[in-house]
Amino acid sequence: MLLFRACVPGRPVQWIPEPFAKTACAFEQSRARGKRSLPQSPNRNARRWRELLLPGIWISVVSLSLGGCAYLPKDSKPATPIAPPAIAATVASVAPESVAVADGWPRNFWWRRLDCPELDRIMHLALTANPDLRATLDRVHQAWALAAGARSNYLPSSGVRPWLANSVFGVWGFPGSSFFGPIGGNSFFFWDIIPTFTNYHVDLWGEDRARVRAAIGEARAEESEVAVARLLLGATVARRYVRLAAAEDELRLAQRRESIAGELLSLSQVRGSRGVDSLFPVHTAEERLETARQDVAGLARECQTLRNEIARLAGQGPDWGRALAVSEASFPRRFPLPERIAFDLLGHRPDVAVACWRAQAAANQLKIAKTAFYPNLNLVAWFGFQTLNFPTLFLNPALPLMYMAGPAITLPIFQGGRLTAQLEMVAEEYHVAVERYNSVLLSALQQVADSLAYWQEAAKDLEAQERAVKAAQANVDLARRLFASGLNVRQDVLEMQYRLAEAESRLSARHAQHVDSAVGLLVALGGGFEPATIPEWPRKGL
Repeated sequence: MLLFRACVPGRPVQWIPEPFAKTACAFEQSRARGKRSLPQSPNRNARRWRELLLPGIWISVVSLSLGGCAYLPKDSKPATPIAPPAIAATVASVAPESVAVADGWPRNFWWRRLDCPELDRIMHLALTANPDLRATLDRVHQAWALAAGARSNYLPSSGVRPWLANSVFGVWGFPGSSFFGPIGGNSFFFWDIIPTFTNYHVDLWGEDRARVRAAIGEARAEESEVAVARLLLGATVARRYVRLAAAEDELRLAQRRESIAGELLSLSQVRGSRGVDSLFPVHTAEERLETARQDVAGLARECQTLRNEIARLAGQGPDWGRALAVSEASFPRRFPLPERIAFDLLGHRPDVAVACWRAQAAANQLKIAKTAFYPNLNLVAWFGFQTLNFPTLFLNPALPLMYMAGPAITLPIFQGGRLTAQLEMVAEEYHVAVERYNSVLLSALQQVADSLAYWQEAAKDLEAQERAVKAAQANVDLARRLFASGLNVRQDVLEMQYRLAEAESRLSARHAQHVDSAVGLLVALGGGFEPATIPEWPRKGL
């Protein structure tokens, strides 16, 4: 901005802007001659009204500034989390020796209790190479990045923009009616550029703290979601591998039944052709043979499908699944319950922890919505350059510096019900989160009770089928002794062997169900979930 000297007799030398130089000199000279600078208003009543109204206006402004917050409605009846219901009687009815203490909780690597090295290798590969699980881990990193961004509100923000690039550059126009005195009636234009802004939000009501807590709650919930994904992935891999082992064993027994049915058909055809028997044994043998062939084909297709699914869960291709080593004999014949079972589901069930963290985040979001009813204070500062003559903005060696620093206060007084509606929406989201937590907790207890009942039933079925296999094996031994002594025929021996193969196939299925029920119980108990931080329920009054 160009400055000129104001040459006024009897006054000190002053440097003023060029557009005001002549006007200021004439104004000072007129004052020196005793002339009045501004005429008095002829309307004394108007001046008197202004003197009466201005103090009232200032009092109103100060009052609104001091009490500048919108009306905060009363809280509706909040949703409350339920206490964990009792389940000790259900446990005692299934396993009376179990005690509800935390010492026997399933630990990490729970699948190693199946005592299968091949399953341990597959599980390790699945938990490291599964793309869905890696995507869940990426969401955890994203959630923590959002939490770090929320934490930045504690610090002041400052931005420096390049010269004339992404900067605030504009022209300010002031009409002549805005000026009085000798410069009244003249319009002026100001050119300015403001490249630097600084802002700091003063957290008077805990809004920033609540925002950070909400972001941390979401990040913790995402971490628990990873535990849920790991648990479900591990359970799926274990159950598919157990079923694959049973299907491979049933396929071997179905091939044996096919071979026995073929021999029975040959003997029945020979006896029928010689007139020893009728055609009924022939048709029965044909029916058994076709049934055995269908079982072989179905079980072979199931085995291949299970191998492909396990390969996909492990992040591998179908060819990798063909090389899996499977043996049902590697699993324990009896899978007992832990000696002690704990039911601290809040700390050991990842899905319950997810629901609790979500409720905590919703509670902090509710607090943020409440702080919107109070005044908001920001400390703002900026500096730039301003001039009345555009070329001087770049050509003058002494740049015309302009700056501003001070508080910026926002008073949410008249919002037309927007804040109340937003508060009601966030409050309902909090109520939904609490009720979802209650639902997840009840579902977790139901899963534990159902898994205990399923395990008990599978154990009983396994014991019954083992007795059936022993009886079928006794019949085979008896038929062989009778055939060796000449009191029986070969067809009766094959018949007993066919029934034994059927009983063994059902035993393999029952054993797989027993192991599957044990896996389901370990998963229902949390599968060894050990969170870094156990969530606490948000306090009342958030």
